[in-house]
Amino acid sequence: MSKRSRDRHLAKLAARRQAEREAARRRRERIVAIVVGLIVLALLVTGGVLFLGSNDEAASPTGASGATGASGVTGATGASGATGASGPSGPTGDAKPGERTGTVAPTPPTATTVACGAEAPPTATEPKPQFAGPPPLKIDENQTYVVTLKTSCGDVVIEMDPKAAPQTVNSFVFLAKRDYFDGQYVHRIATSIDVIQSGDPTGTGTGGPGYTIPDELQGGETYGPGVVAMANTGAPNSGGSQFFIIVGPNGHALDDQASYTVFGSVVEGLDVAKTIFGFAPDSGDGQPTEAVYIDDVTVEAVAS
Repeated sequence: MSKRSRDRHLAKLAARRQAEREAARRRRERIVAIVVGLIVLALLVTGGVLFLGSNDEAASPTGASGATGASGVTGATGASGATGASGPSGPTGDAKPGERTGTVAPTPPTATTVACGAEAPPTATEPKPQFAGPPPLKIDENQTYVVTLKTSCGDVVIEMDPKAAPQTVNSFVFLAKRDYFDGQYVHRIATSIDVIQSGDPTGTGTGGPGYTIPDELQGGETYGPGVVAMANTGAPNSGGSQFFIIVGPNGHALDDQASYTVFGSVVEGLDVAKTIFGFAPDSGDGQPTEAVYIDDVTVEAVAS
């Protein structure tokens, strides 16, 4: 082969290799773009915000897992939970309702000081479980379930009503027995509707247990002091684990909406809830100025 022919042959090989490298680069870019798109879509699907009111959790409770404040209560269903409007979400993959599917990491509260001279519980930084669900109905509707929230500022005792809201009470009992609430904190206080809100495993206001539960509205709901209700996304059947407690008369601002399942009432410790409410931010809606943790949650079934 002459030198000229050899040079032409080598030039063709070099050009072909360059073309192959360019084609491989374009394929990699397309794959990256597809993966990024799927991640963004997944975040949009799983990161829906639940609310109690007008702003994320200030004006009208509408969240399965949170409250929004004066105009509503908003919450979210969780990093892996659906926020669908047509009913409770089903189990993910091959998991059966009630089976654990993974965990989500909590976000530290914005306040570095813990309220009432307390300390952050050891469970505050532990990943929180996620579940397929809703869990099977296991509670006895003929019993009363008493929940004790041990908080940084004292105990709040809630009497839950399984006859009025069996699915909601069943889910709360299910989660409490699996230490789901332990180490969570109050992620929202809304002064316009006298609300304190918790139950978000991520602390962001958009977290939940990984599933949604149906609304259990009786009609004519009223949200006076001591009422305990579920937050939601604003859509029907979008509750999860975020709940709110009404500490004062402004909660009645939510009466016209009546879209939050009432599942219990405070029977002891409303003064503790009011103390927590006293750490409301200057804006009137947001995280407390000092962190308030739920150290532990216990549930006791008593004969009605």
